Amino acid sequence: MSPQFSSGADERKLSEELDALLKEGWTLDEEQMGLKKTFYFKTYTKVLDFSQMVGIRSKSKDHHSTMTLKAGSVLIHWTTHVPRGLSAKDVYMAQYCDKQASEIGMVGQSEANKCAPRPDPPGI
Repeated sequence: MSPQFSSGADERKLSEELDALLKEGWTLDEEQMGLKKTFYFKTYTKVLDFSQMVGIRSKSKDHHSTMTLKAGSVLIHWTTHVPRGLSAKDVYMAQYCDKQASEIGMVGQSEANKCAPRPDPPGI
């Protein structure tokens, strides 16, 4: 399936930028109208730092994502609701996310913080 761009979008330019994002691990959502990616971090603090940085930029651009935070990961989904479809705002924010995750210290999934019980200290 091909992406469903929002009305008035420069489809040629967005297609080029989208191709680069897809090579960086972004995927089109189920409706082909948005972008999704999971970012992994070694600590929950880095998860929170990343979500705050994205949130601040989102507010300044008046474009908000859906984010799911876990102990060592952030799943982020960008789509435009009006006009419906993939837009330049989605692509810009996805690029911003990649840059910020790299600066914060994104890691591979196997290195990410896991939510697991801590072992008992010695002597207990």
